[in-house]
Amino acid sequence: MINLIPGIGAGPAAGTDRITEYKKVAKEMESLFAYRLIKVMRETAESMSSDKKGPGYDTYMSLFDMEVSRLLADRGLGLSEAIVRWMQRIPGTKGEGTGRD
Repeated sequence: MINLIPGIGAGPAAGTDRITEYKKVAKEMESLFAYRLIKVMRETAESMSSDKKGPGYDTYMSLFDMEVSRLLADRGLGLSEAIVRWMQRIPGTKGEGTGRD
């Protein structure tokens, strides 16, 4: 479990580096964003097609979309860096700033 609230919790997150935790969370957010983007793009393209789909097609394509989104997030879309910078500006966290870049 990732603890992002300062001063709360005594689990593994209490003694670990916050920046590392922020990067993990940001990478997951970036992957989720890419997955939703790919899923909506596929739904839009399929709505224009009259092809019949076989059994298991939706499940297979969902798994394929998840893997593609994970690979995209590993390469980086730039979103995770922005999320980490934003999380560092939250008052009460390590690297606290003024809220402005």
